[in-house]
Amino acid sequence: MNESESRIEKLIGSLQQALFKRIEKQERTNRKLINQVYTQMESLFWLEKRLALKNQLPPLRGWATSPDVLLKMHSHIIETKPKCIVEFGSGASTVVIADALRQNGVGKLYSFDNSEEFGAKTLKNLELESLENWVELDVSELVEWEGDHMNPEHQNNSSLWYNIESLQQVKDIDFVWVDGPPGNSCKYSRFPALPAVKSQLAKAAQVWMDDTIREEEYEICERWSELVNGALTFFELEKGLGVLVVSEELSALERTTSSVERESKSVVSRLDFGKK
Repeated sequence: MNESESRIEKLIGSLQQALFKRIEKQERTNRKLINQVYTQMESLFWLEKRLALKNQLPPLRGWATSPDVLLKMHSHIIETKPKCIVEFGSGASTVVIADALRQNGVGKLYSFDNSEEFGAKTLKNLELESLENWVELDVSELVEWEGDHMNPEHQNNSSLWYNIESLQQVKDIDFVWVDGPPGNSCKYSRFPALPAVKSQLAKAAQVWMDDTIREEEYEICERWSELVNGALTFFELEKGLGVLVVSEELSALERTTSSVERESKSVVSRLDFGKK
């Protein structure tokens, strides 16, 4: 074998190794995707068995809350029986929460949305299931947020938040679900969720943040944990879930701010669903 043939053989060997590594990496990604799809199908199966609905849920892909989170949320509400729930960003979650409240026979959901389109769809889905009496749905334009904010441009360009005047007389909020407003309204758009209702939270209230595989939502949760005495846990579900448990009994030294419960590896963070 001459020198030229030897170089060609080495080049072919290198290309084969690179190809095999690429194939192996793609196979691992495919296996994770398959496992993730199975997890969502399994979660949807059990969610539908627990729901007392006549019709099917709205589509749960794209911007919608994933089945694994909805199942966890429905189970939590059935178990803890919260009397007052606040939701920022309506949709399939509104129907799931209202269904759990109806099954419990107690509770009220205050839901806020800035999109007339999404709000109208949510109201229609509630009416189809005769769930509208369990929900006070407020659909209106976002307004300027006057409090502190994580948005680095907040001092020069006002950050926006939901108009929550209807919550002024509401006390002892047990559960807060945060899935809005859209990220294009401002940076760290969901940050005001906790400051907006902090003084109205019940003892041991829980604040849940969707989409914590995204950096902004993750950082918001960590900042929240600095604002209250509570324990913050991140669940590695399809799109990530941050759960902050507020407790007056926990001191700052006892507070856990970044624990992680590993339930399943998600590859959805590599996919682009846009930013709601």
